[in-house]
Amino acid sequence: MSRSRAFIVRLSCLAALAAASVLPLAAQSTVTLAPDLSSPAHLSDWTVDGSGAWKIADGALVLFKAGIPGGPIRRPAGLAILKSDPLTRVTVTAEIKSDAPVNLPVRDVDVVVGYQSPSRFYYIHLAGITNDVHNGIFVVADADRRRLDDQTAKPQMKDQAWHQVRIERDPSTGTIDVFMNGGTTPVLHAVDKTLTSGRIGFGSFDETGLFRHIVVKGEK
Repeated sequence: MSRSRAFIVRLSCLAALAAASVLPLAAQSTVTLAPDLSSPAHLSDWTVDGSGAWKIADGALVLFKAGIPGGPIRRPAGLAILKSDPLTRVTVTAEIKSDAPVNLPVRDVDVVVGYQSPSRFYYIHLAGITNDVHNGIFVVADADRRRLDDQTAKPQMKDQAWHQVRIERDPSTGTIDVFMNGGTTPVLHAVDKTLTSGRIGFGSFDETGLFRHIVVKGEK
């Protein structure tokens, strides 16, 4: 083989290797999901997890009957998980509302990311009080829920008004950041790499609530 011919062959091999090296990145895709909440029939777009009762009414996903915690591990009792492919990096925006009595300080609504199964997921617990098990970021990993944030966050759900929430999850760094009502500073922050992908959802530990204007932007 001539020197020039060998040089061309080497260039072809290098080009093939370079193309192969970027295939994982090329295979990654970005998706935007905006669940249809216009009809009760669209409840079939959600997987109900736990003992809570759900419906779609007036443009909202409604947890109208609270779940009762039970089973082998301590975890939220009423969740609705959006049917989708597992997502890695994800941003979830929604309007959320607790309709539990205002004088109940432990009232809560939850946002779920990284859902893999009923015993493996993250949930953001937004409540009317902050203590060791309320108003924080938690992971359920085949065991009782475990808190991940520093337990200093200001309670967010002290009324029955609608609140805007934005959750940003980046598995590459492990960060979970929670923003409320258009704020630019996280009201909750945690770092954990236990779960690197999964689905999103909403619910409550053992109360009731409503969720609307849901948009999910993620990578799969």
